[in-house]
Amino acid sequence: MTKHETPRDAAGHRLCEHCQKTPVPESLGTKPRRYCSRNCRQRAYEARRTREAIVTAVAVAVAHDRRTSRDAEGTSRDAPLASSRDVPQPAVPPAVPVPAPAPAPPAVLPLWEDAEIERRVAGHIAREGISGE
Repeated sequence: MTKHETPRDAAGHRLCEHCQKTPVPESLGTKPRRYCSRNCRQRAYEARRTREAIVTAVAVAVAHDRRTSRDAEGTSRDAPLASSRDVPQPAVPPAVPVPAPAPAPPAVLPLWEDAEIERRVAGHIAREGISGE
């Protein structure tokens, strides 16, 4: 039986995908039923969720094992050569104070830019027929 093949009894009736014992009642719509009862549908859902949780836990454990094997090689961030905030650091002499930068002069637009903007606005007003009132 393949992954998507529906289990059937000797008479050819569909069996419940969860318990595989009870024949599934005929569907009232277009989608065929997969389970014999709500109970089997819920148990199948719980089994899928448990399976997903197990797969996730295994993936996390494998990743953890890879990290711990790397730790055994001495490439851990906790290796003795790594610096830590808990280890006292040598005193650093105070740096020479740097003077604050001078404030920037106010931005003044060049005259050509003001005239260009004024010309464009005037052209837009003329095209759109906007009056000043």
